Amino acid sequence: MFMPLVASDDGIVQFVKQPGVSLEPGDILGILTLDDPARVKHAKPFEGLLPALGSPAIDGTKPAQRLARCLGTLNDILDGFDNQAIMASTVRELIEVLHDPELPYSMIGTILSSLSGRMPAKLEDSIRSTLEAAKGKEGLEFPATRIKKILETYIQDNYSPKERTMFRTQMGAVFSVVESFLGGLKGHETEVIAQLLDRYDTTEKMFGGSIEARVLALREQYRDDLEKVVGLVLSHIKVQSKAKCVLALLDYVKISGLNVSNPEGRLYQILQDLASLESK
Repeated sequence: MFMPLVASDDGIVQFVKQPGVSLEPGDILGILTLDDPARVKHAKPFEGLLPALGSPAIDGTKPAQRLARCLGTLNDILDGFDNQAIMASTVRELIEVLHDPELPYSMIGTILSSLSGRMPAKLEDSIRSTLEAAKGKEGLEFPATRIKKILETYIQDNYSPKERTMFRTQMGAVFSVVESFLGGLKGHETEVIAQLLDRYDTTEKMFGGSIEARVLALREQYRDDLEKVVGLVLSHIKVQSKAKCVLALLDYVKISGLNVSNPEGRLYQILQDLASLESK
């Protein structure tokens, strides 16, 4: 096979590949030495400043998207990743979005959009009409109890006992959002704060005393998943950075008016667990 070589400048070709050899995509066939070396453009080190590139992912502005972004950042910090530069601002944004009356509507709207076409049309229409009716009323109170009743009634009327478990699994995300807002925005806020504090407690209660002894115990406990051990140890090493996030959350709890005196409440139990952690 003969292939033409078209060059924009004069020069001498020195072949690298010999005739008859096999070629692969990207192979260098030869080198062109220009008669005028000054025509060669050499790469130079970049000495300027890169423009502001922004976030590597597209950050949405809807309440559900803001909540997911804040929780992702704070969970990373509580897992031992150092992101202290934006910790305080993220906590403030989290509290702001937790107080947004549009939050439950945004969350369930996102889920319904993803399930549209895969859930019964009659059920979807009924839920959406209930949401629209509630949004038209003053206060934007989320109709969690009403939607849960619609779901339960539809399951009872259209599915046999054997089919109900599968349908509940399919609609698990909807049930999760509805149940998390049965106590209103305050109930959901309390649950979110408790989950964040519990993430810290779950890791730190595994440590205490000799770090070497605890690591050996964790290796024995998770012998089939040593990556989990590595993650726990790396998280514990950053306990001081994590503690700053926990203290910021506790400072908010102190002034928030959240119910921390109910012994049956999850937040109360988490606070008791934090208080019982061994001092480091």
